[in-house]
Amino acid sequence: MSPWNYSDSYRNEAQWRAYPLATINKLIDVFGDHLGIGSNIGCSLRKTVAASSIREKAADHHLILAVNTFHGHAHNRKCQLQHHPLYLHGFGLEDLETCECVFAASNAAAPLICHASHFHYVQFLELHFDQWDIDKYLELSRFILNNYKQALTVISDYTKELEAYRATFPGEGLDFESWIAEEFAYLEAVAVEPAQDATAVEYVEALEKLEKCQ
Repeated sequence: MSPWNYSDSYRNEAQWRAYPLATINKLIDVFGDHLGIGSNIGCSLRKTVAASSIREKAADHHLILAVNTFHGHAHNRKCQLQHHPLYLHGFGLEDLETCECVFAASNAAAPLICHASHFHYVQFLELHFDQWDIDKYLELSRFILNNYKQALTVISDYTKELEAYRATFPGEGLDFESWIAEEFAYLEAVAVEPAQDATAVEYVEALEKLEKCQ
């Protein structure tokens, strides 16, 4: 094993950054404009693309980089407001966690291959994913139909709730995009936690300690 050095580390990091850029470049060639891509670190990946050789190509094709729904909730609030699919147009019900579903399903093959030779390791994985493709293809029509029904249900249910809210508060506007912009501007301006909020938290913690002592 060769000793670690800075040049090796830099080379590995450069290779790591090149893989997603090459993938994104190919996806843009195949799918064209308004492509939405999800990544566990979509926020930092956006900066990488903006500083890369494909930055103009990505901008011209209106590329959108988001953070996967599940992973996005682990990011800070400012990141979510910018990169979470919940606040971005065009993603609909998609959670961008397809890879997680694939990996989770492949766990079923783990007991069969954990002590297997390399040949049988690859063989069982090949059989697993071949069956996965067959099953998903057979369920494709039902999957699309269920998503369509779910979308209709979401629209119907939330439309009723919005109408009820408007009836209760007739003078209040429901410009959600402006609310997002206002929240982001607030978080940008707040460098430290307001003293009033910190005092309230300390007060609640003191009450909890008192209750335990009693």
